[in-house]
Formats: sequence, structure tokens, C-alpha cells
Amino acid sequence: MDFVAIDIETANQWRDSICSIGLVKVVNGEIQDTLYTYINPEQPFDEYHTHQHGLTTEMVQLAPTFKEFYPTLCRWLNNQYVVAHYVKYDENVIQESCESIQQLPPYCQYGCSFELAQKSFPDLPNYKLTSVASNLSIPLSMENADLIASIVLTISKMKNIQHINSLFNLSIENSQNVTSSIKGPFFKGKTVVFTGGLQGMTRSSAAQKLRQVGGIFSNVVSKQTDYLVISRNSIERSESGHKSSKFLKAEQLIATGHSIQLMHEELFIDKLK
Repeated sequence: MDFVAIDIETANQWRDSICSIGLVKVVNGEIQDTLYTYINPEQPFDEYHTHQHGLTTEMVQLAPTFKEFYPTLCRWLNNQYVVAHYVKYDENVIQESCESIQQLPPYCQYGCSFELAQKSFPDLPNYKLTSVASNLSIPLSMENADLIASIVLTISKMKNIQHINSLFNLSIENSQNVTSSIKGPFFKGKTVVFTGGLQGMTRSSAAQKLRQVGGIFSNVVSKQTDYLVISRNSIERSESGHKSSKFLKAEQLIATGHSIQLMHEELFIDKLK
């Protein structure tokens, strides 16, 4: 069983105000590595959030900013199965923090230990991280990311499930079914541009599928662009400093206030469904 457990704290109500990140890497069912760091959010702390996690401006003054920590985060999360306790919150925090520094979020799949606990123990009075851990006799002296990793490992042993995808598969399917039943076509009325060669389909095929769900295909990044879909190959090239002209143009427009969203090709394919 391989996955990365993550716990994120923010300084205030804004989701791009990360002030702490905890990471635990699990390989073959064993904890292989851990990382805990403060992050300087370059934003004020509010009283409510400081009361929740105990962190203050003074404590993070010498810590790296999220922009400085971003390469490390990518090394930990890219191509991993990432588990958080309130996964939609953590996923959105990462998304908005990456947007704030004009970078793509790490390419990974997410699972929720909160939902896993709900399915595994339907009669618990609540599903707070510490409550679930206590129910499993996991020491609460651990860091939150360690608690998440321990909860997942304990439940996997109880269910005799060896693969992380199998453990979370039902939660993922339910989440996708709920999303598809509530929302209309994601790309309806949106202008989409592609950069790089897509895997599994030609650009013309992708454009056709986009039009079938009401989207607008364009070959040019402009102020009217809503999404730039970036191929996996283009992402790998960008990480080595070789960004496409469309990628660079989108970043220039984002920097001047235009709301262009950068999207992995895998997410594009998922949103077509």
C-alpha cells in the first residue's frame, strides 16, 4: 500500500494562506518518510485560526513561502495517491495556493480519510480526526499527518485490503456520481486551448469532444480563453524550464488579472464525462 498523507493549516479564511504542511509517505504499508514545515503565508493570522492550530506570525517569519516550498511539494505529491482528512478542503487549498503563484497543482489522485472512516465505522458519534484515531487506539501525540496515515493503514489491515485504490475506490465512485448528477456540462460556453500532444486522443478528437459538451475550441491563447489544457509532456518540459509559447502567454495574461485556468489533460478528460 503506497500513499502520501497530508495535513494543511491556513493562517486565515483565505485558502491561499497556507501556514503549515505535514506530509507522511507510506511505501508497501510502512511509513518511509515524513516532512513537517511551517510556511510563511505573507498574510495576517486571524484569531480564530490561531486558536485552532496555535500558529502565529512570529512562528513562521523565517519559514519558506509557499512559492519557495512548491518544488518540494511537487516532488512529494506528483503521481501519488494523496490522503487528507477533509480532502476537498485540502485539495482546494492546494489549488488556490498554486494559482496564487501561477503554477499548476501537483498531479495526483486524492482520497478522504473522513469518508473512509464514515464507511468503516457508521456508528461513531463524530468523525473528527482525533475521534477516529481514538476509536482505533492510535496515540493522539502524533502529528495530524501521522494520524491520517495510521488511520488508513489500520483500516486497510482490518479490511485486509492491500492496495490504496481498492480501499478508496467506492468513495471515489460515489463522489463522481454525485458530481455528475448535480452539475451540467463543465465546459459549456467556455473557451479552451490545448498545448502539447495529448495522450490517448488527437487534438482534433479532443476539440470534437469539447464541442459536443458545448465548449469552444481555440488554437490561440487570448483574453477570451477560459482554460489552457496542458499535456503531461508539456508539464514535464515546463518543470525543466521549457514552457510552450501558449503556456507563457497564459501566464502573462494571468499576471495582468485575466482569469485563465491552467488544467492538466487528465482533469480535462475527467471533466468531459
